[in-house]
Amino acid sequence: MVAEIVFEFVWQHPKFFAGLVICGVVVGLSKLRGSGSEKQEANKNNPFSEEHLRPRAPLVIDTKARDAVLKQRFKKSKVPPNLDAIVIGSGAGGLSAAVLLSRVGKKVLVLEQHDVAGGCCHTFIEKGFEFDTGIHYIGEMDEHSWARVLVDQLTEGQVDWAPMDQEFDVVAIGEPSKAKRFAMKSGPNEEYWDQLKVLFPHNKQDIDKFRDLVKKVLRNYLAPYVIKFMPLGFATFMVRCGLYNLMFRNYFKYSQVTLETILNSVTDNAELKGVLSYVSGDYGLIPSEAPFSLHAGLIHHYLHGAYYPDGGSSEIPFHMIPIIERPGGCVLVHAPVVKIITNDGGKAIGVRVHKSSGDVDVFAKMVISDAGIINTFTKLLPKEISEKSPMYPIMEKLGSGHSFFTVFIGLSGSKEELDLPAANTWAFLSNDINDILKDFMSLSVDDLETAEIPMIFVSFPSAKDPSWDKRYPGKSSVLLITHASWDWFSQWKDTQVRHRGDRYEQIKMAVGKQMWKQCYELFPQLEGKMEYLEVGTPVSNSFYLGNPKGEAYGLNLTKPRFTLDSCLNLRPETGIPGLFLTGQDPCTTGMLGAFMGGVICVSKVLDSNIYSELMKLHKTLEKKKKNKKE
Repeated sequence: MVAEIVFEFVWQHPKFFAGLVICGVVVGLSKLRGSGSEKQEANKNNPFSEEHLRPRAPLVIDTKARDAVLKQRFKKSKVPPNLDAIVIGSGAGGLSAAVLLSRVGKKVLVLEQHDVAGGCCHTFIEKGFEFDTGIHYIGEMDEHSWARVLVDQLTEGQVDWAPMDQEFDVVAIGEPSKAKRFAMKSGPNEEYWDQLKVLFPHNKQDIDKFRDLVKKVLRNYLAPYVIKFMPLGFATFMVRCGLYNLMFRNYFKYSQVTLETILNSVTDNAELKGVLSYVSGDYGLIPSEAPFSLHAGLIHHYLHGAYYPDGGSSEIPFHMIPIIERPGGCVLVHAPVVKIITNDGGKAIGVRVHKSSGDVDVFAKMVISDAGIINTFTKLLPKEISEKSPMYPIMEKLGSGHSFFTVFIGLSGSKEELDLPAANTWAFLSNDINDILKDFMSLSVDDLETAEIPMIFVSFPSAKDPSWDKRYPGKSSVLLITHASWDWFSQWKDTQVRHRGDRYEQIKMAVGKQMWKQCYELFPQLEGKMEYLEVGTPVSNSFYLGNPKGEAYGLNLTKPRFTLDSCLNLRPETGIPGLFLTGQDPCTTGMLGAFMGGVICVSKVLDSNIYSELMKLHKTLEKKKKNKKE
């Protein structure tokens, strides 16, 4: 009788039961600690046991001083002895994992194949102009967010995040010279949605429907993270018995619904559909491909403000590397890893670094890869080892994500002289984003030379960076990005950079000049101001960032990436002893996604849920701020 009553209660109150189960999981994972020596021992495995902040130091602008940190060239003599871990790749995921391990006294070696550390956070200087390569703007960097606490802890609070204009993104639709513009507004309250209603006063109910669906998904925004902190066995149980989907069903339901489907369900206004979907370019998909849960998360990311790092994106690795060095670790560049070394038992015990003078084998207690799942399992491990990992079939199923053209332009004139906004412009030739981008991506490589570019992201890093004028007076920079197909340029994948031939240069420069023409038609004051122009293609991305097909965000971000099974199995544990993954692929996309990949990875390495410790630190810091105000 009692059993029947309990069963009936559970059946009628599934949320309550699932909540109890989740609470039990959280309690188990947190490993409630006692006092005294037990607490001290626990803190040894907690990189967030105290706040790691110091007064912000003056910006270092001397190039040699920066290169001494960011461009430490690999030599066998520089490899520290008795390494705890080797990290392959110095992107946000690799550096965050290395910093967190260093916080608990681990000696970590980070190896970067490029000539500068930072991955997509690195910058480069050409002809007296500085250009960012991947961090164009970041949300959730206000001082009260948990994300800001995480980034501050990883950089000791040395990166100052400058707010962009409140109208942080402008959507321009139509021919560039006469495009209709829609300014997207951020703020602490409902400014984003209120602005949309100002722009579309006859579609207020449609906007409310869309907003409510976004909020519905966001109630479950932790869904792809929580499951990765759980032990794999327990997480598998939660998935197989349906409890995890019950708790986070909105996230997984809408991850299998496209943005296009949602837009068609809430409005008939084609122009509004275009504006609501514009930011899908941030993750490289068109609305008919984009999972709505992914899109909702990105909208949320910028709702309360968009930010840019003062001093440029290289400030991020510049302030992370010294933390790695304190316990005896280091970050070395010009260090292409060509093999993960395993012992007879199949455990990862080191890596092989290719050098023209002779390959160098480096050994450690574990290996952490920030090189992406595809690189890790197809290039760095023998197939017989890779196939033992549960990641292998998922990797083959998902494939690589999309790539981009990037045009780097240097201008004569300051931001004031050129009237440049600290905002981005998303320019579309038509509000039918699906059709114009499908048509563009179906072109042959020969057709590119005469094609109009259907979508261009326009960014002015010099206008967003408060220190720019001090560092590069009288100059400005422009960054233009659009979609690109790997197939267009794959014939040049094995050629040397800057030696790919006249045909390659002809095609890429034709695209770059067309994008620049459309840019100055949007901003007529820029015509005649260009001093420098360079174009990056998918093979450029592959060379500089090590991505197999020039993809910006690792594995494909379409619906299969966000199924419950994919979220369960894309995780730091590889199934190969001694080998862990960090970065975007085992987590989610973007800089914060890569940083969270580092948090999850280190949680597994240390066998401790350090995310919960981060949240505790966040609460402690917020309480301190509140007490100071009182």
